[in-house]
Amino acid sequence: MATVAVTDATFDTEVKNSDIPVVVDFWA
Repeated sequence: MATVAVTDATFDTEVKNSDIPVVVDFWA
């Protein structure tokens, strides 16, 4: 499993339109 840096510009492509399940980890 690869780690991908997602930005506001790539969120739709990388997460919402993904063909496979995506785990998103938000932290501050």
